[in-house]
Formats: sequence, structure tokens, C-alpha cells
Amino acid sequence: MSSKEDPIAMAAEAFLALVQKGPLSGEVVPLHSSLHRVLAVDVNATIDDPPYSRSIMEGYVVLTSDASAASPERPVNLEIAGEIPVGSGEAGALKSGKALGVTTGSYIPEGDYSVVKGWEVKKNENRIQLTQPLSRHENIEIGGGERKKGSLLLPKGRRIGASDLFLLASQAVLQITVARRPKVAIFSSGNEVIPPTAPFKVGSIWDCNSYGLAGLVQEAGGAPFSKGIVRDDFDLFLKKIKEAMEEADMILISGGTAIGGKDFTVELVNAAGPPGAVVKGVPMRSGKPIVLGVAGVKPIVCVAGHPPEAARGFTLFGKAAVGRLLGESEESKERGPASK
Repeated sequence: MSSKEDPIAMAAEAFLALVQKGPLSGEVVPLHSSLHRVLAVDVNATIDDPPYSRSIMEGYVVLTSDASAASPERPVNLEIAGEIPVGSGEAGALKSGKALGVTTGSYIPEGDYSVVKGWEVKKNENRIQLTQPLSRHENIEIGGGERKKGSLLLPKGRRIGASDLFLLASQAVLQITVARRPKVAIFSSGNEVIPPTAPFKVGSIWDCNSYGLAGLVQEAGGAPFSKGIVRDDFDLFLKKIKEAMEEADMILISGGTAIGGKDFTVELVNAAGPPGAVVKGVPMRSGKPIVLGVAGVKPIVCVAGHPPEAARGFTLFGKAAVGRLLGESEESKERGPASK
């Protein structure tokens, strides 16, 4: 089914087209606090990667010109002139006929060198014998081969995953600028809804949506705050929404609101400010209470009161709105939860 035939995709597209593209602003956080945050700016490499040429095998570094013609019929004999221990950043130029012992990670100086694996040579005291030819830079990871200093490391809009922490730390990037978390005001509505702190009574239900939706908002990257339970009173509800909009970047309402059996959710969203409601129900299971709109630049998402459907409604529409406010890129979203 194409997006033009999918009512959920069509509703999301119409709604998100009116939601401002973030980030709303940026803030600097330490790397250890950046997991799952969204980058507000590009991050560039601070050094070459790898930072220097190094051996990827344990063995011996030799001149390629010495090793290129080696064969079982015409072995090449070289003198071991020393070694380059891991951690050393110095090595003199290697002369023809000589070899230096190396281990995985040993620094390799610039030049026409190759590394032969230790188990592929015959060793006799301080001499080795090569019986196979080597190509230039064989078994050597060249400095800057992965990326150059100043090149793009991670793009703006990327949600930081654990693998990114390895990369950033390897470049000594210990502070990054991330998108501010959008503040999401959460309302539970309905005359039958009571707080879980109140004694239970028949005909009422304890409010669980404000807690569950707050968790989903946090998972999406937002900063939730509860505005409590609002009775089915149009004027009171509108007043509370406008008050919340003074500090919130987004409004999230669970439960249909009705007076005398007539749902006034659409009218409520329209009254909050233009352009108002752009989606007035979605042809899906429990989709009638789904109302999506924007007041000024602030999205308003209204979902069903039944907890599983409230969660589904937010996952389908609210999560995308939070991601847009964060400025999360489409590529980052496609990486999926496993990349987070």
C-alpha cells in the first residue's frame, strides 16, 4: 500500500508538514550524558583516522622493494635490525636488507613498506627468510585511510547510539552540542478519570496514561511534564492548554472530551490557535479520538483514552512530532531502535 492509500501515513504527512523542523535550540553536554540525544550541529574529525600508519599483524616490517620478488625458488633473506614496540612513535628509515619486528598496532613510518606475518617467515637467530612476495603497504593500516582531520564525523540530526560513543571518544570529542529536549505537556481528560492516589470507586478509572505517555515521550527524546487530569469542561480545558503552551513545545492529550455526548476535541484544538486541527480522526482501530493539530508553531496530539490505544496513537504520531522538533534526520530514524 502506498502512502497515498495508507490513511495513517497520510494523516502523519499532513500533520508533520505543519510541525516546525528542529532543533529548537542546542545545548552542550558531556559525552557520557549524550546517549540517545540528537546532534544539533555537525561533528568533524579532530585528527586523522587512523591517526598514524600502523601494523595490523604481528611480524616484521620490510621494504616492499626487498619483498616484492620473494618466492620459494628465490627466497629473500633479511637481517632483523630491531623492533618497533607498541606505544613507540619513533622509527628510523629502514635500509635495504633489514627488517624490524612489529606487533599489532605498532607505528609504521612513512615510506614504501610492507609487513610480513611472523608465521609466514623462516627465522634463524637474527635473520628471516621470505618465500612469498608482498605488495606495497600489505598488512599496514595507513594513517588517515578511514577519514581525514576536518572531515564529517557525525551529521547534524543523528541520534547518538552506543557505537557513536566509541567513535567520538576515539577522536577525543568529549563534549557535543545536542538538540534541546522538547517540553511536552501531558493532559489526561475525562470526568471518570481519577489520580492513582485517590481511593478507587466504581464508575471511575485510575489515570495511568499520564505515566505511560511520559515514558514514551522520554523514549522519543522529549521532556514530559504532567498537567494533571482535566474535567470535560471546554473553557477550563482551553485555559489550561493555553497556560501550558507558555512553557511547552508540544501538547499531548489522552481521552476524548465531551459535553452531553458530543466530543469537542477538534473545537478545543482549533480554539488553541491557528492553523488548528489538520487531522480529525483516522480510519483505524480506535482512530476516532485521534486529533492532530498545530497552534502557532506548537503541535497538539490527542490520542484515545484506552491505555493500549493511547500508546499506539503516540507511537504513530506523537513520536514523529517529537523527532521533528528535535531535528532528527530521516536516516537516523531508519537506523531503528537497535542503533540506539
